[in-house]
Formats: sequence, structure tokens, C-alpha cells
Amino acid sequence: MQFLSNPYGCEGWSGEMARRICAFDWSSTDLGPIDSWSTCLACNVQMMLASPIPMVMLWGPAGHMIYNDSYSVLAGGRHPYLLGTPVEQGWPEVAEFNRYVLDTCLAGGTLSFNNKELVLLRNGKPEDVWMDLYYSPIAGDNQQPAGVLAIVVETTAHVNSERLRQELTHNLEQRVAAEVQARSAAEAQLRQSQKLEAIGGLTGGVAHDFNNLLQVIAGNLHLLARHEPENAQVQRRVTAAIAAVERGAKLSSQLLAFARRQPLSPAVYNPQRIYAGLGELLQRALGETIRIDVQLPQDSWCINVDRNQLENALLNLAINARDAMQGEGVIRITGENIILNPDDCAGKSLQPGEYVRLAVTDIGRGMSAAILARVFEPFFTTKREGHGTGLGLSMVFGFVRQSGGHVEVWSEEGRGTVVQMYFPRSLGEESHDTEVDPVPHTGGQETILVVEDNADVRVTVVDLLEQSGYTVLTAVDGDRAMHALLGGVRPDLIFTDVVMPGRVKSTDLAEWARAQVPPVAVLFTSGHTRDILSSNHLLSPDIHLLSKPYSPEALTQRVRSVLTAR
Repeated sequence: MQFLSNPYGCEGWSGEMARRICAFDWSSTDLGPIDSWSTCLACNVQMMLASPIPMVMLWGPAGHMIYNDSYSVLAGGRHPYLLGTPVEQGWPEVAEFNRYVLDTCLAGGTLSFNNKELVLLRNGKPEDVWMDLYYSPIAGDNQQPAGVLAIVVETTAHVNSERLRQELTHNLEQRVAAEVQARSAAEAQLRQSQKLEAIGGLTGGVAHDFNNLLQVIAGNLHLLARHEPENAQVQRRVTAAIAAVERGAKLSSQLLAFARRQPLSPAVYNPQRIYAGLGELLQRALGETIRIDVQLPQDSWCINVDRNQLENALLNLAINARDAMQGEGVIRITGENIILNPDDCAGKSLQPGEYVRLAVTDIGRGMSAAILARVFEPFFTTKREGHGTGLGLSMVFGFVRQSGGHVEVWSEEGRGTVVQMYFPRSLGEESHDTEVDPVPHTGGQETILVVEDNADVRVTVVDLLEQSGYTVLTAVDGDRAMHALLGGVRPDLIFTDVVMPGRVKSTDLAEWARAQVPPVAVLFTSGHTRDILSSNHLLSPDIHLLSKPYSPEALTQRVRSVLTAR
């Protein structure tokens, strides 16, 4: 390359690009030596060099490039190679576009582009860029277009910023919509929970009074049967009446389960063990035309539940599934270890954490949205009269919630139903079932203090215990029982109702009994426990409770076992 020293055409030009342009050998291009450039060309170059806006001149049919300092920055790694180079050779990745620009402007036309998207290799790798481009022809000595002046303003940062704002805006809208939806779901869940809680409170109170009535009826029926052992007609009618009492007791138990007032005796279990003991019972209850598909993880986490109540819940759900499939098909029982994050808990009565999810799935007729919204309500059933109490799912709901978990139902008409129960993971030591030697249904000679405010219940209990050989003392409430105890009465066992009027509670009597030397045995009884014995009705192993209504055999056996365990 030959360099010229101080050429005439460079007078008055300044800047880095001015020095490079002046030092370039233009004689090998269509422009010719710089000192032979026309006044028009030299003036345009001088104007371009003085502009702070990125500009480039494309001269001649090949579009040899002359540009200013601002354009050299925009060109990146392509500078200074671009100087004097035909534009299609300088920017081969957009050669077709630049040929179009040259053809248009050399024919006298102009072009402009707003936020034109291009892919350029300014620094050796492709990059997406956006530019505002303005092209206009430059006249030569004959007043005909001889070149093109291009004004180039890169808008990549602005476009990216605007796009980011619009993604952010879209994401914000989505998040707001999701939050609104989550809040709506949570509010609906809260309204449903409040509704069920109100029904549960009423239901629990009714069940308590109902159990006391059943206890009076059952006690007198059993006493009548003992008085007339040889009367076949009396025995037959008593047996029928007691069967009705037992059905009533089961109904009351389901009501208490829904109201979350049933006494639970939870222990740490692996779901594998629970199903192992339930499988045969399920198959007998469901019939041969139902196939049970069980899928439980081999490494299942443990849960802290009342095993009997969980088995009852699974049995209820399986029976519902069988009925939904009209007695034929596959019922799937699945379990999985899951971790719930805060988003997963929206609308659920759960805290984030580790859970075991047990599900019962059928492919039956499913439910409409209107029915689905009411499935947990007590006495609501879609079965025909005489084929369901409407308490199965209510019982499941109450038991799971009382166990610190959550239950939800998915269903669509014609697509089946899935009931999912979430139980918190337990890190406690797994309990192992132990064989308990049965206690004979025998009486004894000990003294029992019966504390019961219901006179009818008290009379039947006294008769039943005295017929078993016990000496029985009575008190109508906790106040009078404590007065007797402080006055020197020393029973071997206190048999007390949980809920009584007065200032002295049944738990106060139990505290006194534990403080004696030796301690006095205590056996509680109740139609339901409320929250007196323990939080959320979860009974500790040292609390003995006999739920109403009970049979004479259950009473004498439990009294004997508590006395024996002193």
C-alpha cells in the first residue's frame, strides 16, 4: 500500500478517521487519488467527518466505504478493514440488503428503516442488532447520483429494553392474574372451611347428646336382657333394638369424625404396612369384579396417623369408587413422597413442607362441578335412598384435617374421580404393633367412683358395674367428686365423663388421681372429647377413654384392663 503525505484534498479535515482517510491509497478504487476528488465529494466527506452521528458513504457502483469516527465505533472489530472496501465485501452477511440499497439510491431513490433487524458479525460471532437506517443519493460532478450517504443509528439497547419491559409487563400481568386466581381459590377454600367448621360445631354438639341418649337406651336394653334370660321374645326384640343402637353409634361416630371431635390414637406408620393389613379386607368388601391396583413407593416416608381411622377412610373411598364404577373396574390406590412449596399450598389448609400423598382413583361416572362443591357436606349423597348416609367423604375430610393434613377431590363427568389425602411426614420412630392379651370380661371387688352428670346414664352404669361385683360410689359433677375425694374417699378407679358442668373439670380429677401414692386409676368416657383431654383430640398413650355408647362387655373389659394396668 502506498501512503501519500499531506495531500491537498485533506486540508481542513480533523479527527482519527480524517487521518486514516488521508493516509489511504484511493488510487486503486473507483474514487481515484484523493487529491483528484471532486469538490462535491470532498465537501460531503468533510461534512460527514464533522457529524457526531454515525455516517458512511458508499461511492460508486461497488459502494466503496468512507465513514466517520462514530461509524468506526459502531463497526466494532470490522474497523479499519471496512475503509475503502466495497460494502458487499465489507458486510457479506447483509450483502443482498446492501445491493438493494445501492441499486435504489444510485437510481435516485431514498430509503429509511426504523428498528431494522439485522444479524451482523461485527466481532467474529453473529449478533442480533436493530438499527434506524436512512439512505439518500449523493450527486457527482455531472449532477447524477454517484454514491449513497447512509445515516446509521443503532437502537439495539432501546429495543431490548422495550422488549424486556414488555416481558416484564406480560409476566407481571400473568403473576397478577395467578395471584388473583390463587386468592380467589383461597377465599373459596376459606368460605368452604368456615361453612364446614360451622356445620361441624353443630354436628359435634348433636352427636354428643345423641351418644348420651344411645348410652341410656343401650344400657337399659342390656339390663333388660339380663333380667329376662329365658324369655325368647324379649331376647329377640332386645337384640334387634341393640343392633339399631349400634347403627346409630356408627352414624354418630361418622358425625364426630366430620366434626373433628373423634378421639384419635395416632402412631408413626409406614403406608406400606397399613395397606398390607387392609388389602384382604378391601378385596372382600369390594367383590371379585373389582381389581385393586396398589402403587406405593418402596421408600415411603412415615406418617403419624390413627391406623384404624386411616383404614376406615381408605375403605370408604374404595367403596365409593366401586359404586361409581357400578361394581366393575380397577381402583388404584397410590402413594408418593412430595415436597410442597408455598405456591403448591395456595388454597390448601397446609404449610409448605414434606408430605405423603395417598390417593384413591376410579374411572367411574365422575361428578359435575355443582356436586363436587358439596361432596364433603354431611348427609349429602348422590346415591338413591337407602344406599348411602352421605357421611363417607365427610368422615374422610374430618379425619384427615384432624390429623394435620388436607384432602381434595378432582372429578369430571365421564372421566372418573381422584381423592387425594395429604399427611405431614413424620420423622419419629416407626411404631410396631404388639399383641395384647385379651382381658377377660370379669368383674371385681374394687371400689369405683362414677362421675356423670346425666342421671339416666349414671343409673345404668351403676347397675352394670354393681352386677359385675364392684362397689360403686357416685358424684353428679366434678365439684362434688373432688369434695368427696378431699374428704377421704379412696376409690380404686375414677370413671368420669369428660364434659360436665361446674368448676372442677374431669382433667382436674385426673391430676389429683396421678398425684396420689399410689396413683388412682382414671377411665374417661364421653360422647365426644372437645378439646379437654388433648389438643385436637389426639390422645396420649396414658389416657384411657371409653367412647359412648358402649356395651356392658366393653365397660367391664375396659374397667378391668385399666385396674390391672395400675
